[in-house]
Amino acid sequence: MTRRGRKPLGAQLVDRLEGSEHAKARLKVILETLSGQRTIPEACDELGIQESMLHRVRSEVLQTALDRLEPRPMGRPPQISSPEGQRVAELEEELARQRVALKTARVCQELAEGLPQRGTTADGPGKKTTHGPPASPRCKKRRPNPRN
Repeated sequence: MTRRGRKPLGAQLVDRLEGSEHAKARLKVILETLSGQRTIPEACDELGIQESMLHRVRSEVLQTALDRLEPRPMGRPPQISSPEGQRVAELEEELARQRVALKTARVCQELAEGLPQRGTTADGPGKKTTHGPPASPRCKKRRPNPRN
């Protein structure tokens, strides 16, 4: 059976990536050990490292690749804002709160000016009035409401 399409490039794909030539050469050697094109001792000789170090580096490369392939939330990641941007956002929130407080105070002032003041007379505020119709002796005393 013949294979159709492009031939697999394998480790040659590394040449298309961005990075230093030194890093690309090391990645090629690691990929060649994974694909069976190069043995571990050959790779260690090429890179000038011990087998334990090669296994450690290869595990790190694979773990990084696996982490990168984990599912992530859709869309752009949230922007990490600068401290100045955070401060501006805090000040804008505070300004919005102050505007609400100001509107509330104005409404309270309008209500206070429009309603008659309790306990005030022509003589001045806070003085009790002693004149007015006397209580009728015929008035019945009110009984307290048992529902309250």
